[in-house]
Amino acid sequence: MKQTILAVLFAVAATPAAAYTSYLKPDAYWPEGASVQVEGAYASQFFTPQIALPAQLTVLGPTGASLPFDRIAVEGVTTRADADLHTGGTYRISTGEQLGSPTTLVGVDGQWRPLAQGETPPEGAPVTTLQTVTLADVYVTRGAASRTVVDQTQGRLAIRPITHPNQVLAAQGLQVQVLFDGAPLANTAVVLYAAGDADSDLDTFAVTDANGNAAFTFAVPGHFVIAARHRANMAPGGAAQIGSYTTTLTFEALAALPAEYSVEERAEQEARRNRPRRRLGATHN
Repeated sequence: MKQTILAVLFAVAATPAAAYTSYLKPDAYWPEGASVQVEGAYASQFFTPQIALPAQLTVLGPTGASLPFDRIAVEGVTTRADADLHTGGTYRISTGEQLGSPTTLVGVDGQWRPLAQGETPPEGAPVTTLQTVTLADVYVTRGAASRTVVDQTQGRLAIRPITHPNQVLAAQGLQVQVLFDGAPLANTAVVLYAAGDADSDLDTFAVTDANGNAAFTFAVPGHFVIAARHRANMAPGGAAQIGSYTTTLTFEALAALPAEYSVEERAEQEARRNRPRRRLGATHN
């Protein structure tokens, strides 16, 4: 019965859910200074926040180590976080997997619908439970790009950038790999959204190949989100039988790559410039 339920749910997986999509967006993908501010929210249109994310974001430094936020707070419909970028390299800021409230679904006339509170399912009708699992990632680079955190996936449904997410040239495009439980997820639509697009707009997408790879091209530079969605059985003993997974990656398609530099060397040069000069004493006869 569980496999039958899952097959029917897969059949409607392409239909946009009556919910919002989470995203993270930094104030700069290549910050000049030693900090970055990131906004996060659930939205039905990118990048217009409508519901704040839980203040539970994580940041991984260039070595893959977890780092603290300097500040994180919910401000109205937006969650804002300030992260310190002490060293050069690429950082990943993420929501981690966020679990929604389980919903009971009942199958009637070949269609699934939520079971109303206090409602008894029709006799013989299939019943299952569904829980949303959302994850949003964004990468920022200070000085020079690195790959440690880019290749370090998290969550059951993961988007692993093959093209470095901070080195996406509009003229060359972006390639990613979609994984589920660490294995390539083939024949899955990955939707591309530009700023201002509604999350129900599914017109621009790429389908993953046998290796889980998908590629995108861009007519013009700009800020974009890609979203992968998948439904699968959840672990036994969980709050729901079926998980509805959505993972997003926010990035900027650039007209040209910024010049890279060594943060350590620049700091040393700055220290030398600010070092007090020795005054030469006068010579007396």
